[in-house]
Amino acid sequence: MTDKPGMTTGGGDDAGSIMALLERVAGLMDSVQVTQQRMEERQLELESTVKTIQADVVKLTNEHANTSSTVDRLLEKTRKVSRHIKDVRVRVENQNIRVKKVEATQGDLLDYSHYSDK
Repeated sequence: MTDKPGMTTGGGDDAGSIMALLERVAGLMDSVQVTQQRMEERQLELESTVKTIQADVVKLTNEHANTSSTVDRLLEKTRKVSRHIKDVRVRVENQNIRVKKVEATQGDLLDYSHYSDK
């Protein structure tokens, strides 16, 4: 048999190449496992962060609902106060009209009594 270029005739070199190749594969596998472990750890950190964010969002939602309820109650009270103020304003205006009528009547009576005295 003739030797082909790049081929060795000894079996020992082939075994060494195979061992070197297997060591490289083992090294790559170790590297992949380490990377996978880091990725899993990072995934756990992310899951924890997401859970914290979700809890914060739930808290924020509850607080928003409470705030909304409080604002609704305050607005209703404000509407009631506004209605009362309008009612009072109308009563005061009516009272002012009555007072002016009484003053006018009193003035007429005073004028009439001055004419009567003469």
